[in-house]
Amino acid sequence: MATEVHVAFLWHMHQPWYALPEGDENLLPWTRLRAAKDYTDMAAWLERWPVPVTVNFTPSLTEQLRRYAQGCLSDRYLPSRLAPEALADLRAGHVPLPLARRGLPAPDLGRLRGGKGEEAERTLLGWSLLAWLGQSVLEADPDLRALGERGSFSPADLASLEERHRHHLAQVLPRYRRLAQEGPIELSATPFYHPILPLLLDSSVAHRCQPGNSIPPFSSPEDAEEQVRRALRHHEETFGRAPAGMWPAEGAVSPAALALLARLGVRWAATDGGILAQTLGRPPRPEELYRPWRFASPEGEIVVLFRDTFLSNRISFDYHAWRGEDAAGDLLARLAAVGEYWRDPVPPLVLVAMDGENAWDGFERNGLPFFEALYSGLARHPRLIPTTVSAYLDRYGPGGALTDLWPGSWIDADFRTWIGHPAQNRGWELLAQAHRAVAAAPPGPGRDRARETLLVAEGSDWFWWYGPRHSSPHEPVFDLLFRSHLAHAFREVGAPPPRPLEALGAGGPAGR
Repeated sequence: MATEVHVAFLWHMHQPWYALPEGDENLLPWTRLRAAKDYTDMAAWLERWPVPVTVNFTPSLTEQLRRYAQGCLSDRYLPSRLAPEALADLRAGHVPLPLARRGLPAPDLGRLRGGKGEEAERTLLGWSLLAWLGQSVLEADPDLRALGERGSFSPADLASLEERHRHHLAQVLPRYRRLAQEGPIELSATPFYHPILPLLLDSSVAHRCQPGNSIPPFSSPEDAEEQVRRALRHHEETFGRAPAGMWPAEGAVSPAALALLARLGVRWAATDGGILAQTLGRPPRPEELYRPWRFASPEGEIVVLFRDTFLSNRISFDYHAWRGEDAAGDLLARLAAVGEYWRDPVPPLVLVAMDGENAWDGFERNGLPFFEALYSGLARHPRLIPTTVSAYLDRYGPGGALTDLWPGSWIDADFRTWIGHPAQNRGWELLAQAHRAVAAAPPGPGRDRARETLLVAEGSDWFWWYGPRHSSPHEPVFDLLFRSHLAHAFREVGAPPPRPLEALGAGGPAGR
């Protein structure tokens, strides 16, 4: 007889710090765009179909949302703040317009981006604002569809659309706080500026999963602790209660990272199923993958969960090409199948954890048909029990105990995306050099400000773009942000930035 299957979705929301040191303007618009479209829609779907899920917010994102809402942060892609570089970026198509299958008329993108004159500029800006409103917003307001059908935008239209962006952005944090307090969802967190926690504690841990790579020495356990402590405090201030769990940045874990989280009172942490496979030395059996584990360290015990990599990636990379109803049906069937062969007296917990923002660009109507079928199907299914991570732990607790843990991330169970390539390693070397300069400075306000900028520079996103694994037309901006924070740290303690910082060009630290 088939057993019930408990299903925990974890939607991870993250944006890096896009402003220069002490700046009040984001150099890239992604925080605002994702807020107006994806964070807004993800909240709307949970309000419409209230099923238990876990939503994970990185504090570097929520602090930007807070500052946008207060009017002390903006970005140079808004019509009221438009910078020439931003307009050129829009004309080049480097900020795509997610208009496919949105129910709006699709403009000729070549003509739209190549148009000259004031009216053509307004049209491009208008579409860049309209396309990045959530599907829940578009379908609730017929005036927006009429504006899209007209296809031309007056200055008043641009001002109105910009105000809509600001309004929906300001509603993101209150909506999720209300959903967590009154509804079924759990909110979890990530270390503040999204650092790769195991590497921040001691980069030599990468030798275990990358034995053939050169790994530059780096260790700042005090910063690792500060990133976690500050995240816990900020999350409580933002949402009204401290998080019980964490999704470490990029699912990156190590024994030392879990020990730190345990010592600071984090109840559970989640990572990738590939980490469990490497830890066990073989593919995990279902009764191993679909149960939380206890991990004991000298600093305390923490529960660690491993996501189903296949199902998570199926949503992230495959289902956008399906009809939403068919994709949800396939997922529900695969989840229910886990119960067909389950024989343990404690029911399984299937963790599906993934990016909660970027995936929906390719889905029909920004994922609306998929989520309608998924969430309503979960609520109706006789053997699928949607749950939050903490709710499952409250009822069933963890399963077996792990005495060791393979260090790595949710990408190939290693850290190659952030360290090991010469371009990445040069970034770590410069970060270490800045740390030494700040540590040698006398205590004072300058040193405190320098430490703050180093915390930003420890974020994973800068290293993501160094090396050959990923590419983006915005690589020069990410490089500039990283270099600027390092240089600012030197200047705050009265030390001249080293020449190699000035040599960090658009191609990255190694001149790629």
